[in-house]
Amino acid sequence: MYHILKDNRGVMFPIAIMLLFITMLTIFYYIFSFESQIKVYNSLEFANVRATINLLEEISNK
Repeated sequence: MYHILKDNRGVMFPIAIMLLFITMLTIFYYIFSFESQIKVYNSLEFANVRATINLLEEISNK
């Protein structure tokens, strides 16, 4: 099987390019997924901080 892939027709190059493409797509998917998750956490943290500030202002006005 290996000698078929290593013959003079150049089959290894397209296979290597396809493997590189699949690997890069997987890496980019995980990177963008992680960034999206971090953005959600940051927005939730901002909402909680804002709610805490509003609650403290409400308490101090009483």
